[in-house]
Amino acid sequence: MSTREKADVSSRVIKPPNAPWIRLNAVEHSRAVLCYYYSDPRSKIPVREISHRNDPKGDPNVETKTYGLFTPCHLKMRAKIVKDGIPLLFFCTRRASGVRILTGYYQIGFYCPLPNTNGDFALAAKVARLVNPGFPLAELRPYLRGYEIDKWFRGSKSVDSVTANLLLQLLNDTPDATHDYVVEIHRLERISKKRDGYLYRGKYPRGFSWKAARRLLIGS
Repeated sequence: MSTREKADVSSRVIKPPNAPWIRLNAVEHSRAVLCYYYSDPRSKIPVREISHRNDPKGDPNVETKTYGLFTPCHLKMRAKIVKDGIPLLFFCTRRASGVRILTGYYQIGFYCPLPNTNGDFALAAKVARLVNPGFPLAELRPYLRGYEIDKWFRGSKSVDSVTANLLLQLLNDTPDATHDYVVEIHRLERISKKRDGYLYRGKYPRGFSWKAARRLLIGS
């Protein structure tokens, strides 16, 4: 690669909507997906699990508003979202009480084929909205007209379009805590770094960012 080519690569903006991201061909009024993630027991905010020494999580990656960019979590789910043009990805987690709660959503705007994988995709939100403290799933049944959203599932499950619209309305009517999630994630990361000397084991000892994503997506 020539010096000029290297300069062109280093100056490329890789955030959506720029390449290598592709705009999702979203299907209106389609089903949505409800996705489970592990939350951090040390936090009052239901952020993903950061402080686990051996298995900290990278998704949902609120810092970049992506899913699957830094981890291989829920590969089949992400492939289905791309294939079927599913625009809404809702999130839930379990708190210390054992209760599962609804915590927010991504409105998926873009996807990106990941290099050196067998057809895997990362997802990126054009809208991300997280709430705190969240809504216990069991308590949402009356609001959702009897839909058993709290029925146990592993990983992720499909949600019909009527239920998805009700969840979207509920979350949009709730104060946005997305910034609070990012602040709390970084607070927990600092604690982990002080304890272990790094933020995350493996490829991302300094955490997740678009700078880290650049190395992943275009190798520089």
